[in-house]
Amino acid sequence: MSAIKIVIMIIGGIGAFVGMNKSKEGATWGQPLAIVCAIIAIVAALWSSIGTMTGGGQSSMGNRETQFQTIQTQKLGQYLAEKQSGSKAVVILDPLMPDTPESPNAAVKGLKLGIGSAISIVKELAPELPEAYKNKTAAIGDVLPPVESWYTAKALNDLLKDAGDDYDMIITFMGLPARFTPPKGKKIVFAAGNLQSVPALIKSGACVAAVGYLKDAQYDDKPVPKDFDEAFNKRYVLITPENIGEVIDKFNH
Repeated sequence: MSAIKIVIMIIGGIGAFVGMNKSKEGATWGQPLAIVCAIIAIVAALWSSIGTMTGGGQSSMGNRETQFQTIQTQKLGQYLAEKQSGSKAVVILDPLMPDTPESPNAAVKGLKLGIGSAISIVKELAPELPEAYKNKTAAIGDVLPPVESWYTAKALNDLLKDAGDDYDMIITFMGLPARFTPPKGKKIVFAAGNLQSVPALIKSGACVAAVGYLKDAQYDDKPVPKDFDEAFNKRYVLITPENIGEVIDKFNH
């Protein structure tokens, strides 16, 4: 229940109590005041109950998580816009979290907000999902093929062949599959996914940036901080060649 609803209920209750007492003392306005305030208190209580039953709390939580996801990759995009301006990027999307007009992906939105016009996205690609994932009649509890069984080095290499060669950066929302060797001269950016290979790739010069979750990320029901950096620093860490030594122990890899 929100604070404003609680305040309205309290005011309504106090008003009803005062009105009843004044009515007993003979004040003609006491009874109308008591009735009006009682109605206000009841309406506020019903308002709160309806919000709970219709998932108002869940909606608020969903909005909060969407904001955090946008902030996460917007910070990454801003760094890329500053350090890699003029690059042409291929974006590898997670097919389990598509970015469509009907179902926009907050993380993809954040990346694009961050890079602005500084970096050109020449292709957005996603690996093909196995039929088991596409089967909408699959029973709950059915075992689906693990991601590593279909997001393989071969699958990613095949995707990149479709992209041609007119790019110099790969931005991945799925991390990199096992035994994948980044194409020569192509910069790697991790917008999501497993970060296990990030320290080594940064050391080799292949990875130019990544964003990940802090080991001590804070999750609560408080509103997203209005300050952009404060909100980002609450959960995430930007990993770059400049700060890898400083932050290497702060994220899971």
